[in-house]
Formats: sequence, C-alpha cells, structure tokens
Amino acid sequence: MIYPWQTSLFSQIASRRAHLPHALLLQGCPGLGKTDFASHLAQSLLCETPQNSGEACGECPACRWYEAGYHPDFRWISLQEEEAVDEEPIGEAKPKKTPTQITVEAVRGLSGFMTTSTHRQGLRIILIAPADALNVHATNALLKMLEEPLPGTLFLLVSSEPGRLAPTIRSRCQNVSINPPTASESQAWLAQQGIKQPQLFLALAGGAPLEARRLATQDTGMRTNLMRQLSGYDVSLSQLSEQAIKMPTPEWIGWLQRWAHDLLEQKLVGHPRYHLDFSEALEHMARQADLYDLLAWERQLREARRLAHHPLNARLLAESLLIPCLAMR
Repeated sequence: MIYPWQTSLFSQIASRRAHLPHALLLQGCPGLGKTDFASHLAQSLLCETPQNSGEACGECPACRWYEAGYHPDFRWISLQEEEAVDEEPIGEAKPKKTPTQITVEAVRGLSGFMTTSTHRQGLRIILIAPADALNVHATNALLKMLEEPLPGTLFLLVSSEPGRLAPTIRSRCQNVSINPPTASESQAWLAQQGIKQPQLFLALAGGAPLEARRLATQDTGMRTNLMRQLSGYDVSLSQLSEQAIKMPTPEWIGWLQRWAHDLLEQKLVGHPRYHLDFSEALEHMARQADLYDLLAWERQLREARRLAHHPLNARLLAESLLIPCLAMR
C-alpha cells in the first residue's frame, strides 16, 4: 500500500517504468512509509496487466504470487531475514538479539537469483531495506552488482540515513526523496486514524505521520512521567534514572535528545519543537540553562545514542546523561 502523501511520487515513477535506472535509492526521514512505498512499487512493476495509473491489477499470477510472498523474480533483504538466518538450534532457550546489520551472506545469496533467467520474462527486482544497515562486506558485495548491472534488473534501496551508505553505493543509484506531508495533511490523516492529540504526537515524531501513529497507539505514559520528573524540583537523580531505565535504552535517550533540542530551540527561537505539552517547563529551564552547557549535553546524548543498543550498565549510563539536566531545573 501507499499513503496519500506518496501518490504523486508513485505516478511519476510508474509513468516511466520502461525507462527506469538499474537502482533507485528511496530516502527520507523515518516514519514516512518508505518501505511500504518500495514494496508497492515493486508489485506494480512486476504486475503483468497494470492499470492505466500504473497500479498493480492485484489479479494476475504475478500479483497473486507477490501478495503470497513468493514471487520468483523478487527478493527482499531485511534485518528480519538476518534474524531468520541467525536462529539458534533447538535447545536451551536464549534471548534473541535483534540484528543491527545486514551481512555479506545475505547479499551473496543473491548470486544464483541474479544469474537465473526470470520466470515471467519481466523485471528482476531486489528490495533492500534498510540499506543503511549493510555492513562493510555486504556493501562491497552489493557494489560489485551495481557496477555491472544485469539487464532487466532493478535494485530498490530504502534508507532513513543515506549518509551512512558508502558514497560509491549512493553514486550508482538514482536518488528519490520521499518527503513528509504538510502538518495539516498529517494531522488530518492522523485524525482519520482515530488518533487523539494528533498535533502533539506529530510534533513528538518530528513531523513523520507513521511514527506519530506508532507513538500514539503505543503510548504508555512513560515519556510523560519521565519528562514530568525531569522538569520537577523534588526528584532525585536515582529516581530519574529509575524512571528512565523502565524504557528501552534507545527510547529514553531519544526522548532526552528531543528534550535537549527543545531547550536549545526555546533558548534560540522562543518555542519548543517536540514536547509541546511541556512548553512552560521548557521555557523555565531554558532561562536557567547556559547555551554552551546545552550544546555539550546534546553532543553527549548524540554520542550515547550510537551505543544505545549495547549499554554496559543502563543505570550508570542514565545517571551520567541526566546529571547535566539537573542543574537547569
């Protein structure tokens, strides 16, 4: 499926289906539905009787195979595929680790697919999402394929952080930017989805409607509790850290990063961007805070985010990141 803010872009790409390059890099911020768009595009390009609009018919053999998940001329490389490959043998149960990289084995596994004739005499499509999760060896393996593209083959790369992709990969793809809708369009769509306070959750999501919907539907009040304690006067460092580590480490660091950005924006432009429901507290803290201290804290949070999936001690990490903020209350 595609979303209302993607229909114009889809029409532009579908209208030149016979003249597409061998690789498209679909890029944009998280929460815009880039992977859904890529999947929708792949089905429409594989469809044997597409509609005049370029949409897949949904009825031909190619569409039925695609919807069932086993079209012979389509491959999808993702972190979920890595998780399936890395499953432990049956035995003592161990906690599963969420893969963070796409490995070279996943890319090399395409070799047979790439050298076999297509089953339906149409396109051969490889979707890689998120492409910025490719590790160094996987990148090198993919680069060889992009340097010598086979006729009738299309790579669809999806990335929220294209800067993490090797320049050699980016240079061999045609960039396609998926832009967020306007605030009014996003809020209207969120309201149609039954989301209360769409303006707040859209702000928390940085303007990305799908991320706003996720935040709203999964909201447990932990963010609100953390921010309330953070802006209070009678909460100790140990209580703050205890509240923070109730959430996954990347999540609470992300909320602190948004809080730091809000303090900077409040100080520099006079209003916050993310935590709109704490605007008064942010205004007070911004008056107390030193600009250079804020910039140093924001840099500290940014560096901590890189290691968020592998913290040595979550409580100590939380305390070290919360201390700079306590002086601003």
